[in-house]
Amino acid sequence: MTKTHWILSAAALITIISCGGGGAGSGTGQVSGLVTDANGDPVRGAVVFSGSRSTTSNSAGSYVLDNVPEGDILVRAEIEQDGIEFNGQNVVRIFRDERTKSLNIAVARTTLQARLHGTVRDRFGNRLSGARVYAQGNALTASMAITNSNGEYSMGGLMSGVTYQITATARTFGSDVDTVNLTAGTDLERDFTLSDGLNPSMDAPEDLVAIAWTTPSETSRAVNQRAALNAIKDMIDSRRKTQSGRTTINGNNIEVNLFWDTYTDDYEDLLGFGIYRATTSNGASAAIDFVREPSAFFFQDLDDGLLENRTYYYEITALNTQYPDTFNSESDFSNRYGVETLGDLILLNEILSPLTFRWLGGSGADEYSVYLFDEYPGIGVNSIWSTESNPTTGTSQTYTGPALQSGRRYYYVVLGSANGGDSRTLSFIADFVAN
Repeated sequence: MTKTHWILSAAALITIISCGGGGAGSGTGQVSGLVTDANGDPVRGAVVFSGSRSTTSNSAGSYVLDNVPEGDILVRAEIEQDGIEFNGQNVVRIFRDERTKSLNIAVARTTLQARLHGTVRDRFGNRLSGARVYAQGNALTASMAITNSNGEYSMGGLMSGVTYQITATARTFGSDVDTVNLTAGTDLERDFTLSDGLNPSMDAPEDLVAIAWTTPSETSRAVNQRAALNAIKDMIDSRRKTQSGRTTINGNNIEVNLFWDTYTDDYEDLLGFGIYRATTSNGASAAIDFVREPSAFFFQDLDDGLLENRTYYYEITALNTQYPDTFNSESDFSNRYGVETLGDLILLNEILSPLTFRWLGGSGADEYSVYLFDEYPGIGVNSIWSTESNPTTGTSQTYTGPALQSGRRYYYVVLGSANGGDSRTLSFIADFVAN
């Protein structure tokens, strides 16, 4: 397959090539990501901040922090729940007028956290400035630290009792990998020695798949609307990583999530992954982003240009640590995977006798499933009845579940899907009082 090196913005290219520390500049940029808990579930209402800039994660757990000074920036997240304090942190490199995506932060109970520190050297014992150290502890979030001018790193906010894979990496060097299990209150020292980097021909990433979601934006009727919708989506697809991208004509969110097999071949020489997108099945792919994390296996396309009722085609590549200096430092493309975005799924008022759920067609979905809850469907709340195993192709569904309690309020959503489940659209959360 013929392909030239992919070129992004100047900032993204610097991100790939740079090995030195990122000193603060005079400009500002943005950072976006997801706040999760120890299980990888999204956390809503967390305060995310860096310096004097702050925002709050929405009820899907995602956030966008504006006007962050360029440079290597520590971003923190904190929340109090049931009188218990949770917090976490991560490091990001900010470039002027650019948005850095997928800076995910895992929060843990403050009293159950630990730290990691140490140095990163080359095989001659020289300390390496600007090396990156990743701690992969759950399916969503890898904490990251960047070594200072003396080759030292320090990483806080790590969870006790979690086995972390620690990867130290720098461009042109081979990575060093270790595993640790931390105890609350400790500050464990781990030093890393990077080998001379090789220049292997990287195998293309395998088994790329994509899932498109169209979901309601937050509404004033319920502060927890997005969190509940996100929990339902996670229940339907446990692989899903939640964030929101472009909005539909009605102001609802579109996101495309990519998944691929964890990369294991030549892992010590893996720099990261190039993300490509095309708008036709046979057309040329354009580079849209770069994942600078060897252990990554997902990406969230949050491009403002995503539109409803369109088909997008994705491919990814693996980049070795010599990129872009050598001809074979980028692999061939993975398989190309196309996914269609759907339109909004709009509910009609339910009929109570007999209980019948109704919605409009026209979203692009070809089958529908109803999920009914006996309490507001937040994180950890399962449906008491659904038609997931027997979806309908029509625009209504009569309730066939257990008897409902008269006078009690119930909640429901309708999921529309197409293309074997790759394309999904979710209604808002509706409620009714059983008679």
